[in-house]
Amino acid sequence: GKRMTSMNDIALNIEGDGEKVALTWFLHNACTSNVELAVVSNVCRSWRDVASVTVASEAVALATGEKKTPELAAGEEDNGTKSTEANRTLINHSFSSIRRLLITDMARELVVRQHQNNEKQSSKDTATTSATQDHNKEGNFCLAWFAPSGIQTISVSLGENDANDAEEDRKSGRGRKVSAGRNVTCCSEWRGYRHATEVLAPFGYSTDFITSALDASTELAFGSAASTTKSSSSPVESSSSSQQSKALSHQYSPTYSVRGATLARPEGYCLCVDNDYIEHANSSNFEKPSHAANHCVPACIDGWMNDYDDDNKWPLQDNLGLSPIQRKRKQTNLAKALLPRMVMSTRRKYPLLHRFAEEDADENKKVEEQPLPWEKRQRAVQFLNSDRSQAIKLITPQFECGPTHGPVTMFIIAITTEDGCFLSGRSERFEFGHLYPLGARDMQFDMSPISIATGKKEISEGEDGATDCVAYGRTSSGGNHATSSDDDNDSTDSEQSIHCLCKFDSGDPFNPKELSIEDPNEECIHRGCTGPGLWHCYVAVFDGKDSVVRVDGVKEPKRTREHYGLTESEEEDDDVDNPANASRFVGSGVLDGLSIGSDHQFDMSLCYGEIEGECGQGAIAELAVFKGRMEESDIEKLEKYLMAKHGLLSVKEKRAFVAKENSTRMKPLKIECHLQEDEFRRQAHGLIEQRRPWNLEGVIPLRAAANHPSVAWHRTNEITGTPIRISRIGAKNSNGSSDW
Repeated sequence: GKRMTSMNDIALNIEGDGEKVALTWFLHNACTSNVELAVVSNVCRSWRDVASVTVASEAVALATGEKKTPELAAGEEDNGTKSTEANRTLINHSFSSIRRLLITDMARELVVRQHQNNEKQSSKDTATTSATQDHNKEGNFCLAWFAPSGIQTISVSLGENDANDAEEDRKSGRGRKVSAGRNVTCCSEWRGYRHATEVLAPFGYSTDFITSALDASTELAFGSAASTTKSSSSPVESSSSSQQSKALSHQYSPTYSVRGATLARPEGYCLCVDNDYIEHANSSNFEKPSHAANHCVPACIDGWMNDYDDDNKWPLQDNLGLSPIQRKRKQTNLAKALLPRMVMSTRRKYPLLHRFAEEDADENKKVEEQPLPWEKRQRAVQFLNSDRSQAIKLITPQFECGPTHGPVTMFIIAITTEDGCFLSGRSERFEFGHLYPLGARDMQFDMSPISIATGKKEISEGEDGATDCVAYGRTSSGGNHATSSDDDNDSTDSEQSIHCLCKFDSGDPFNPKELSIEDPNEECIHRGCTGPGLWHCYVAVFDGKDSVVRVDGVKEPKRTREHYGLTESEEEDDDVDNPANASRFVGSGVLDGLSIGSDHQFDMSLCYGEIEGECGQGAIAELAVFKGRMEESDIEKLEKYLMAKHGLLSVKEKRAFVAKENSTRMKPLKIECHLQEDEFRRQAHGLIEQRRPWNLEGVIPLRAAANHPSVAWHRTNEITGTPIRISRIGAKNSNGSSDW
């Protein structure tokens, strides 16, 4: 529809229009979720305009720290009118529920950044910067969102020796036949969302409303002069994949829409290996990061690359570094060793539900060729390098908005076949994965329930009584900015040359530092019930005792030491392992960046590399991290969006599908609730893999035991769905399938 005529006209018309007055009251006092605001803004153009004005007024009030909303003041000054007490009550709020929403925080950040740009041009200082820093700690906004469309791929060629190793991998049932010179598709970097429409559209917001609200905010803050600026820096940036792919990696930075991190790369394969960045680092306008203040350019980058390959080191030319040919070979070797694989997620994410499809399959078609209605495949990152010899993790730079703490809300579409950490902080514990088992079975077979864990808050108050976020948690020696300077002072010049130059501040993945690793106390852990083994939509809210873990649209029951029979009657009230204190400090630690595919110390990775026998595997297809506790309706909306996108069913949808299929069958399949089915699968694994003494108890359906990989007649890779060759039973010289 047509854009609204003027901010002042709409503000003045509110007094005489009962519908708009009521709508404004609702937005200020009862609109608590992004879903509700999206519904209101999609009703009609007039409602959208009122919602835009409300968002803009609250965003500008937050940015300036004023209690009186700007459009009311503008109406009084420009038109010589006085608002009634009722209208002032509607608009002049010291707090409004709409301030907690994502779009309001985006509009506030847009106004603040525009104001800072204006101040830089006029060389004047204001107090806006301090207000922005405080709001980055307490606001509700997107820290990072990495989707399948952002996975950047390159082709890595396996040599003859790599192909021989991969052939052994195929024979053992963990891969396909690989020939010498075969190319493997790997992930060179993962680009995240940067634009308002990408973040807000899944909640139901229309592009017109997003544009209207953001434009209204800049117009309200800066007047009509802002319209001349919008042509050069539009609030709603273009999100086309073609334009994103053109952006250089070192220029792919966070925005007002995503304020934490928008780029993730394998540790050790950072920007320093890119020719574009080397050229940029050698330019006159390059500013060195604080951790690399003593490095020279570009020789330090080539020296850092050269230290990774002890067998093929080349002498560095004075002030020039490696030659282009030498640098190209180094880049190729690093890619083969450090880049994780890109795979397509399996279409069959629920093998149990395919029991129905198998019986209804056409005799002339294979079951694999008859997908169920919801099934989809998406790109995913598998955290093994090209030849499967070692595990890989991705890291982001330190959050541009600065370190933060809970409450934090995370969404992950992922799978792991054994215990492993999906996601953690960059240099501190902020873990989300299958971790920290309490039961004997889960400890023995790496089948831990889904859990979240963080560091413990250490309170440090400033003069104004505000808590300093940087002082939270325990700082590891793994390489955050606070400790890297001390390490450099104690290290030799050769060790300093290995230090990464770019904003990733990457450590050396081939020579990691030895770190003391201590498991968190029970007061820093929140456990659910579901174990590893299948693709799921995981959601976690890090918020102390109010923390929540959800799997496939359902809240997980909380599990403590008491549920495993580990409580003691003599425990004190302040005991860290007392079940009453479980999870009370979850979310209080520092979240300063992301480690993807492992914990921050690279001790609990999703994959283990090639070892004898079966090894754990894991992959992540999408993840999103938000500052603040998201409303339940927003969580459910985003869950539904992500599950539909990746071909996953909610627990409710699975139950409905089974009921519908059983209604047409002569012999219905008896399938228990999702938690019981998960327990059956883990018990079957323990039953088959256990050694003496055989002390597992309980009843396990035969169908659960028959699906175990060691006895199944038909197997597919849990991550990709690729068929796995099953060794035949009986004499190998026979032509038949079995001699028994």
